Amino acid sequence: MYNLRYTSTENYVEGVIVEVKDGLIGIDLKGRMGSLRVPKRMVITDYELKPGLEVGFLLSYPEVLGPEINEKYEQNLMHRSMKEMEENV
Repeated sequence: MYNLRYTSTENYVEGVIVEVKDGLIGIDLKGRMGSLRVPKRMVITDYELKPGLEVGFLLSYPEVLGPEINEKYEQNLMHRSMKEMEENV
């Protein structure tokens, strides 16, 4: 958190649950803002999660923390893409 250079810019965002799996939910954001997948444990609710329910939350803009690439994640991404290419052959 101390790496951020800009102040917080939270905006209230609404969406609709479009996917419910064992450990995650998928949300389509209103206003053509895209989609988001989050772990179920991050969702605050008194209701059973099911597609069609509306959700609301505060969202801020992501900030790139620096120019350095995290080599561990880069290797994982390359490994995953190579594995997907092999499966498609």
